[in-house]
Amino acid sequence: MTGSAAGAGGFLSLLKELWNLFLLLMRNLQPLLVIAMLILVAWALLSRQPWPFSISADTEHVTLDLAGDVETNWRIDGALLCLRAGVADLALPPAPQPGPCPGRRWRGYDLRQLSEVALRLPGVPGNGPGYTARLDVDGLGGLAIQLDAGARGTPAQLFAEGGDPLALPGDLLLVFPPPQPGQALGRLLLPFSGTGSIGRDVAWHEPSLLRGGSVAVYTRSDEAAGGRDLVASTDLLPGDRIDLSQGQPAGSAVAKGFVHYDLLPEPDGPPVMRVVAFGEADSVRIVRYGDQGYGLSPGLVARLTRHSAVATWAVLLLSLLGLMAVYREASEIGEGHSLSERAAALAARWRQRRDP
Repeated sequence: MTGSAAGAGGFLSLLKELWNLFLLLMRNLQPLLVIAMLILVAWALLSRQPWPFSISADTEHVTLDLAGDVETNWRIDGALLCLRAGVADLALPPAPQPGPCPGRRWRGYDLRQLSEVALRLPGVPGNGPGYTARLDVDGLGGLAIQLDAGARGTPAQLFAEGGDPLALPGDLLLVFPPPQPGQALGRLLLPFSGTGSIGRDVAWHEPSLLRGGSVAVYTRSDEAAGGRDLVASTDLLPGDRIDLSQGQPAGSAVAKGFVHYDLLPEPDGPPVMRVVAFGEADSVRIVRYGDQGYGLSPGLVARLTRHSAVATWAVLLLSLLGLMAVYREASEIGEGHSLSERAAALAARWRQRRDP
């Protein structure tokens, strides 16, 4: 019995020595931990950390630089198609006269007589530019989509029910006229992946503009629903322009989203497209009335409190300091007595209370 007690006492003494050695090491490393914390704080303030953002805007104009390595598919039922006159004639119904095309250099086709019409913009491996799409709403509720192929060698493809795909080389124009009275309401949903801008600068010769919306910046969070927590947000004013590319080419800072539009026969207010986009950037640039614009980004406090690395080191350092303070207080309380002596005294007092 005496040997067992001695062995237990020796083991506890060893643990105590190891614990004291660990605390001594932490005390010696405390200046280094504080310096590392200051370096992380400076890095968080100076670094351009990407933040998740979301955009919801009502606008009459959108310019999209579609990512070249991502395939884009759009349902285009009810559209009128315009191609350059130099392109070979296609086996499609001709557009009614007067046609929707902007001039004689274009040839028009009526896709409203086909069913399940889809447009495919194939992706090409690499970071090269893709198609550029310009979407504009006219005052009558119609929508025009101009697709510029640029230097891209892969043509777009047109699909319709019961027919083979047709190649559409070069630039093309899609016109969605508003439905006539008695026709079904036309709705368009156009997903995209790329860069570009929502809205346009205010100018006397360009009446279309952004009508309103909101921009929100988030941070990743394991505690919040959806894995992100709101950091900053702002409302958009009529005439604003949002830069999705942040000054970078398509493919380097890609945003994803969709354009939704209802072709209303008699709209009560100005017809607009609803654009929803998501992505990551160090800031979201908003140009207001043609000035240089400003970047919506988290402030200094948010960059520190919402930065995962800084928050982790801060919790670790404060935990170590608190642990050392608790152990120091406990050591002062139990100074001069060992754990075995305290336990023996407690057992003796219990026996005296039980057997008076």
